[in-house]
Amino acid sequence: MSRRALIAAAVLATSRLAVADPVAVKVVEIAAGVAYVEPGRAAGIVPGAKVHLGTHDLVVVEATAQTAVVRLDDARVAVGDSGTVDVTPGQLAAGTGKLAAPHPPDAWTGQWPAPVMPAKIQAPKPVPLGAGEAPGHTHVTILGHAYGEVDKTGVGGQAEARVISSFDVMTDRPLSADVDLAARAYASGWNSGANTPVFLRAAQLRYGDAADPRFAIGRLRYAASSVGMLDGGRAAMHLGAFELAAFGGLVPDPVNGQPDTSASRFGVEAAYDLAKSAWQPRVALTVSGSTWNSAVDERRLALSGSATHGATFLTSWAELQSFAAGNPFGASAVEVTGAGASGEWRQDGLHLGVDVTFLRPERSLRLLAALPPDWLCTRIPQRGDVATEACRGGDSWTAVSGSAGLRRGPWSLDAVGSLGTTHGVTKSVDMSGYLRGELHMGHRWLELGTASGRSSFARWVSADVGFGTAPSRRYDLSLRYRPELLDYSAGTGAYLLHSLSLDLHYAASTALDLGVSALGTTGADRDAIVLLTTLAWRPLP
Repeated sequence: MSRRALIAAAVLATSRLAVADPVAVKVVEIAAGVAYVEPGRAAGIVPGAKVHLGTHDLVVVEATAQTAVVRLDDARVAVGDSGTVDVTPGQLAAGTGKLAAPHPPDAWTGQWPAPVMPAKIQAPKPVPLGAGEAPGHTHVTILGHAYGEVDKTGVGGQAEARVISSFDVMTDRPLSADVDLAARAYASGWNSGANTPVFLRAAQLRYGDAADPRFAIGRLRYAASSVGMLDGGRAAMHLGAFELAAFGGLVPDPVNGQPDTSASRFGVEAAYDLAKSAWQPRVALTVSGSTWNSAVDERRLALSGSATHGATFLTSWAELQSFAAGNPFGASAVEVTGAGASGEWRQDGLHLGVDVTFLRPERSLRLLAALPPDWLCTRIPQRGDVATEACRGGDSWTAVSGSAGLRRGPWSLDAVGSLGTTHGVTKSVDMSGYLRGELHMGHRWLELGTASGRSSFARWVSADVGFGTAPSRRYDLSLRYRPELLDYSAGTGAYLLHSLSLDLHYAASTALDLGVSALGTTGADRDAIVLLTTLAWRPLP
């Protein structure tokens, strides 16, 4: 009987081991098509075990000491749902009736820490980005400069305080007003000519961005890509990358900026700007005309273009002008009055550049009334009447220049050379070259340079030696000495000049910059002292 009792007890224990009670589980997280339930391996739940959640039977694919992971597939489960897991007999410690714990219970404790928003643990500091315009209702910049000179002929100088401001007229529409006003003072006093006490560069009401408004009226800073100040209006229409604009108005006096009803200017402009393409091309075609004292004056066609791709920068422009028959300038019916192209490549401290320019004198009835006749062309006596002179025509100036530079570590080297030819009363050639090196030693630097050139009226050669220091980010100071040998073509010999300059720049804050320059020159040709101060203040964003 005792043997039968022992066998029955063994069978009963084995049955209890095989049909251990189900383990209760609870869903604590759901992410990326899987659900996380508690508990885990410490409760006997291992990969392959079945989890019963409502009407769904899910399979455990991974488990830690405290958590198990089940794949959801198409099952709909929510955080907080509860269920059970059938624990297999192999997960019970033989002979003890307790659940086995093959891994330490705390092996994966804290594996899903509570999320923390970056804004709660980071403290970014604002970085000033210069003179960029920040959102707001008013933007103001104040610029000032003063210039004074003392030499053998006397004392001279001038000062200017300039205010550039923009005001948002409406908050929910891009309607704004721009004002660019300067007050001036002169050592020789004010007059109605060039020494005007007030100069207004812009006073416009615009709808749209300041750089390219849809509509603007008043004194415009510029009317088109090749047309300057205008007292009138401009309207533009955008169609994708294309823009079509029309403008018209009166031309202010070019010397003192005062309104003038004698001259008007009008025209249209078509532009193509593909800023998001690889080369970012922009091409603008402007057709404009003008009147002077109610007579047709200028008739111009201007073309400009630019492109940028990586380290390559290209620009070009050309202008054609039509002249009436029998014009006083001796010009052909249609002439190329100017053209140019430039290219530059900059990468890894190396830069190369080239520029080609062709120019003819500016000629118009308005300029003929304001300037001496010989400023607009070369004049020659007429046959049989030497007292009468007329424009010969064909005056031009052509120049080619190149630049190159290299920067490596603390030193840099830059060179510029140019060659030009002038067709006027005579044909002349001018050329110049400049070489400059700079060596930085911590917050100090040394400059060495030399220049040489010749033109139709003089030859010169000079050297430059300079030293600078920037002990802090707020200010820097530099001192330069330049000896120059100057030989005028009409003179009796060469002059040796000595120049000493001192430059100080002080950044009081991100809104205020101050610069002071002093230049003294002495020698057989002249003795002079020049003082120049500049100020830039942005009191409002």
